[in-house]
Amino acid sequence: MSEKDTINATEERPHTITSLISDLRKLGVQSGMTVLVHSSLSSIGWVCGGAVSVILALEKVLGKTGTLLMPTHSGDLSDPKNWGNPAVPEAWWDTIRAEMPAFDPALTPTRGMGIIPETFRKQKGVIRSSHPNASFAAWGKNNTYLIQDNHLDYQMNEKSPIGRLYELDGYILLLGVDYMNNTSFHLAEYKADYSGKEEVLEYAPVMEKGRRVWKAYHDIAFDCDDFESIGQSYEKENPIKIGLIGSANSRLIRQKELVDYSVRWMELNRK
Repeated sequence: MSEKDTINATEERPHTITSLISDLRKLGVQSGMTVLVHSSLSSIGWVCGGAVSVILALEKVLGKTGTLLMPTHSGDLSDPKNWGNPAVPEAWWDTIRAEMPAFDPALTPTRGMGIIPETFRKQKGVIRSSHPNASFAAWGKNNTYLIQDNHLDYQMNEKSPIGRLYELDGYILLLGVDYMNNTSFHLAEYKADYSGKEEVLEYAPVMEKGRRVWKAYHDIAFDCDDFESIGQSYEKENPIKIGLIGSANSRLIRQKELVDYSVRWMELNRK
C-alpha cells in the first residue's frame, strides 16, 4: 500500500503517540507487562512519526517495569537450497554459501519483519539475541533475561527468547497481523509430541573464533499451515482481548496459555 493509499484509508485524523497510547491501554496493555509484538505499520493507518511513534507509544505504556520484545529474524542467512520466496538458481548456491556475511546483531538487517522491528532493533537500550536466522530484540526491565540466547540448535525452543517469555508468563500482541505471524506457535512445536515431527539440519554463516564459518545446526521442520486454525480454535474456547490499535485489528493474548493450548491441539490434530 502506498503512503497516499494509507492516508486515504485513515479515517478522521492521523494516529499519534497520544492516540496509540490510549488504544493500547483500551486493549489491555499495562505498565509492567512483558510483551512480544508482531506488527504491521501499514495496518495501523497513517501514523505521525511512523514506526518510531508506535515504538515510543508501546514503551510509554509498558513503563520502566515493563519489557518489549520483537522478532528481528534474518531468514536469508540460511541455506539457499531452501529458499522459495524467491528461489535462486542452483548455480548460485555455492557462491552464496561462501560469500554471505556472518550474522552481526548490530549490522544484519531484518528480513520480512516490517519497519517497526527493523527500527526497534537500532534503538539505544535495545539488545538483540545471537541466532543468525531467528534473533529477537528486547527493551526494558527483563531484556537481559529474555536475550540470554547463545545457542544455535533448535532456534525457538525453551532456551530462546520466546521460551524465556513463556517462563515470565508474558503476553503476545498481534498488532495488525494474524496468527500466521505468531512465532510462539513454534515453541509449541518443540513441546508437542505429534507424528511426523521431523529433525532437519540447517546452515547459517556465523563468526567462530574470529572467522566466518558456514555452520550446521540441528532443528525441527516447522509447519505453519495450521497456525491460523489453531488461533481461531483458541479464540472460540478462550476469552482474549480484541480491539483496534489505530486502524489495525489487534489481539492481546497471554502467551503461556496459548502455547499450552497449541501443544494439546497439535498432539490431537497433526497426523
